[in-house]
Amino acid sequence: MDVMEAGRMAIFADAGGAVLGLWQPGQHIGAQVANEPGTYCWSELITTDVAGAKEFYRAVFGWGQSQDTAEGPGGYVEWQLAGKSIGGMMEKMPEMPAEMPNLWGVYFAVSDTDAVVAHAVSIGATKIMDPMDIEPGRFATLADPLGAMFNVLALKPELV
Repeated sequence: MDVMEAGRMAIFADAGGAVLGLWQPGQHIGAQVANEPGTYCWSELITTDVAGAKEFYRAVFGWGQSQDTAEGPGGYVEWQLAGKSIGGMMEKMPEMPAEMPNLWGVYFAVSDTDAVVAHAVSIGATKIMDPMDIEPGRFATLADPLGAMFNVLALKPELV
């Protein structure tokens, strides 16, 4: 659908049921700042069908992937376009709730994960996953007061 003169958008679900949106810019080209505190920094697919998702996103967007870190639960794939990592994918872990569907998650860059989590909880967010250190930095998962989940990530300085 057209969004006035701003652009054109679509919302659809991939073959595994993960919902995502597309944007074709018009007068509004989209985000121009990323990987800085308070901005978008990463998207990640959690799926029960990694092989199927690899095929689907390669066919739709032309995405390739870097070398997988491992197969199965705990493994990670980085989506790449023109040799640059643009997002990630992992298999749904057994400890994740059975009722959790395949989904795309968004990450927002922050300067201090622990401080942002404490502040967000104090104003109505729910902490889904405590802050923890991962390869690119320190992250946590939150849900806003309406239940929308999102991640916050303090990127290591060399990644900013």
